[in-house]
Amino acid sequence: MGRPISRAVRRQKIKELQPAARSGLQAEPSGLAGQRVSLALMILALVYAFLACVHTVFDFDMGWHLATGRWVVQHHAVPSTDVLSYTSPGAEWLYPPFAGVLLYGVFSAWGYAGLSWFCALVLVATVACLLRNPSRPESGLTAAFAVMAVPALAYRAHPRADLFSPLFFAVFLVLLWDFFRSGAGDPEGEGAVGQRRQHLRLWILPASMLLWVNLHPGFIAGLGLVFAYLLIEGLEMLLPMRREAALERLRLAWPALAATFCATLINPYGPRIFKASLLLSGLGAANRQINHIAVVELAPLPLSFGSLAQSLDWRSPDSSFWWLALVGVVAIAVAALRRQLGAALLMAAVLYGTAQHQRYKSLLVIVVAVVGASILTGAPQDGTLQNERQGSTKVAAKRTGLWSWWPAIAASVLFLVTCVRIVDLVSSRSYIVDDAETQFGVGESWWYPERAADFVEREHLPGHVFQVYNMGGFTAWRLGPAYGDFIDGRNVAPEVLTEEQDLLWTSPDSAVWQEEADRRGINFLFLSLARFSGIGSPDLTALCRSKEWRPVYMDEVSIVLLRNRTENRPWIDRYGVDCQTYKFVPPVRASRIDLSTFYANAGNVLLYLGRWSEAKQALDQAVALSPEDPSVHLALAQFFEQQKQPGDAEREYKTSVSLGGELDNLENAWIGLGLFYYSHGRYGEARQAILAAEGLSSIPVSEHSLLGAIDLGLRQPQDALMEFAEAEEIGNRYWQPEDMNRPLFAQIAEGRAAVYAQLGDLQRAIDFEQVATQKTPENAGRWKSLGDLYQRVGQSQLAEQAHERASALSQ
Repeated sequence: MGRPISRAVRRQKIKELQPAARSGLQAEPSGLAGQRVSLALMILALVYAFLACVHTVFDFDMGWHLATGRWVVQHHAVPSTDVLSYTSPGAEWLYPPFAGVLLYGVFSAWGYAGLSWFCALVLVATVACLLRNPSRPESGLTAAFAVMAVPALAYRAHPRADLFSPLFFAVFLVLLWDFFRSGAGDPEGEGAVGQRRQHLRLWILPASMLLWVNLHPGFIAGLGLVFAYLLIEGLEMLLPMRREAALERLRLAWPALAATFCATLINPYGPRIFKASLLLSGLGAANRQINHIAVVELAPLPLSFGSLAQSLDWRSPDSSFWWLALVGVVAIAVAALRRQLGAALLMAAVLYGTAQHQRYKSLLVIVVAVVGASILTGAPQDGTLQNERQGSTKVAAKRTGLWSWWPAIAASVLFLVTCVRIVDLVSSRSYIVDDAETQFGVGESWWYPERAADFVEREHLPGHVFQVYNMGGFTAWRLGPAYGDFIDGRNVAPEVLTEEQDLLWTSPDSAVWQEEADRRGINFLFLSLARFSGIGSPDLTALCRSKEWRPVYMDEVSIVLLRNRTENRPWIDRYGVDCQTYKFVPPVRASRIDLSTFYANAGNVLLYLGRWSEAKQALDQAVALSPEDPSVHLALAQFFEQQKQPGDAEREYKTSVSLGGELDNLENAWIGLGLFYYSHGRYGEARQAILAAEGLSSIPVSEHSLLGAIDLGLRQPQDALMEFAEAEEIGNRYWQPEDMNRPLFAQIAEGRAAVYAQLGDLQRAIDFEQVATQKTPENAGRWKSLGDLYQRVGQSQLAEQAHERASALSQ
C-alpha cells in the first residue's frame, strides 16, 4: 500500500489517464454547476441552523445546569453528591459539571440573550461538521440532508449539557467515516497521502473525547461509533479484495482509538462516569423505568399511520425527520446490495435505537447526512481516486438531457420549502402552531416564573419550597442557593418521585400534605400556571380554596402560596390574593406574539378558576392575535363544553386537531375530542379519536384505559378487559413499582371493576374497586362507587362506611 512508483510507470499511467482528463475538462461546466448547487445548499443549511436557534431559551433542565456551574465556580470543587435539593442530601450524583460551568460563564457575561446566541453558534458548528469540501461527489446530497436535519438538531440545541453531544457525535462520525473511506489504491499515490492525512486527523478524537466526557454523559455514543468502526473494518476483512486496505487502516488507527478510550477516564469521577452514562442513555438496567418518567425523550418513537402522516405536512419542520428516516431505510437496502454490510448495519442500528428512544433523532439525521449520502451517491468506500474517477465518468455519462437538471430542480424545491420554514420561524408561526414555550428572538422564555421568583427573593419567605418536577431546574437556579429545590431533573430517587405524586393527586388540605409539610419543613409552594406543563397539577381551584395554604402572589404564569400559620400572617395579610377577583394586566408595549401569549395563559387560568366570561374574553383576544394557535382553540372547546354548547365545543376541538403541531400536542387535541364524544355517548366516534391519539403516543397507557372505558360504553366487556390489560402491561413497563404512578393504576383498576360489575361478577368488581381506593385514598368518587357495590351485594355496614368516607372527602 502506498509503494513508490517508477518514473516510467508514472509516465505510462499519465498517458492512460489523458483521455479521462480531457473528458473531465469537457464536463467541467456541469461539475462547476454541481459544486455551486452544493455550495448554495451548504450556505442555506448554515443560515437555517442559525435562525432555528435564535429563539428565547427554554428547557426544564437549564436551571440546574446553571446552578451547578454557579456552585462549582463559587466552591472551586466538583460535587459528587446532591448539593441542590434538600430532599436528597448526600445522595450520589455523577454528572459532568463543566457544561454547567460553561453555560454559567456565558450567562454571567451576556445573560439569557447570550445563551440564545451560544446555542445558535453550537448548532451552526454541528451542521458545519457535516458539510465538507463541495467538490466531493456526495457533497450536494449531504448538504441537502443537512438542511433537512436542522429541525431535529435544533430540537436538542438548548442551554443544557445535551447541547454538546450532537456536535461531538458529528465530529466523531465525520472523522471515522472519512478515514474508513480513505485508501492508497490511486496509481499516483494520492490515496496514500490522503489516508495519512486522515490518519493524523484521527488524533482529534481523543482531544474531543476529553471535552465530551466532561461536558455530557452522551460521550458513550462516541465510543459506540468507535466500536461501529471496528466492526465495519472486521466485516471488510471478510472480503479478500478489501482485507489488505482494512488491515492497513486498523494499523494506522489503533493508537488514536486507544487514546480515545483512555480519554474517557480523565474526568472527576473516573470509571464511575460510565454508570451515569449508561443510565441516562436508556441502556442501564437500574432505575430504567424511572428514567422513562424523568427523561421523556427515552420513550419509544411513535410509529403509526397518524405519526407517519406528519411527513406529508411539508410546512412542518418535524416532517423532515421522517423524510430522512425513509432515506436511512433506502440507504440500508442500497448498502446491502453493494455489499457495504458495515454501513448497512450502522444505519440499521441507529434507526433501531431511535425507534426505541426518540431522543436519538438528532443522531440519526447526522448519520443519514454523512453515511447515507455517500451510500446513495455511490461514493467509493475505499476512497481510491481511480474508482472515484470511474464512478464520476459513469455518472456524467448518464446525466444527459433533462436528467442532468434534476439536482438543480430538487435543490430549488428544497430551497423554496426551507425559505417558507425560515419565514415561519422569524414570524414565530412555527412556535405558535407547535404550542412551543419559545418564540423567535433572544432572551428568556415566557414560561419561566421570573416575577414569582422575584417576589420570593424580595420577601425572604422562610422555610423550604415545594415545586413540581418540571419546575425543579428553575427553582434550583433562581431561588438557590438560599432555597434548595424539592425535586429536579437530576433526582430520580423513587421515594421523592412517589412523594411528589402523592402530593399532586391529593387535596392540599389533606393529612398527606400536612404530614409531608411537617416532615420536610415545607412552608411555601412555588408553582407554574403556564398552559404547557404547568396549570392543572396540582389543582388550581383546590389550592385557591385551601385553608392550609394561602396565595400571596399570582400572575398569568405562576402562583406562590404560604402555609396558613401564625408566623406567616404578616405576608398573608399584606399580600393575600383572592383568585376569584385577581385582575390579569397585559404587559405594556408588548408585541403581538407577547400579547397573544399573555391572553392565552390568562384565559387558561381563568378557565380553571371558573371565571367563564373573563376566560372567554381573554381566549377570544388570543385567537384574534394568533388564530393558528391550537392550544387556544382547545381551551375554547373546553369553555364551550362547560357552558353546555356542544356544537361550538366540537367545532373548536376539530379546529385544534386540524391545526396539527407537535405530536404530543396533537395527541392532547385528539384525546380532548375523544372525551367530548364519550361524554355525549358517541362511543364510536370517541373510539376513533382515542385510537388516533394512541397512534401518536409514545407511552399510550391513558389511551388504552380510555379505550377500555369506551368499550364498556359499547357493551363490549371482553374488549374492555383487553384494553385495560394492555394499559396495565405498558404501565408496568415504564413504572415500577406501581406506586410510581398510583392514579394511573387506580384508573385501570376502577375500569376493570366497572367491567366486572357489567358482567355481574360483583365480588371481582369489589376487589378491583378496593385496589382503586387503596391507591387513591383521597378520591371521594371511588369510595362512593365502592359503597354502591357493597350495597348491591347486601354488605350494608361496609357500604355505609364507604359512603361516609366519600361524604367526608367531598366536604
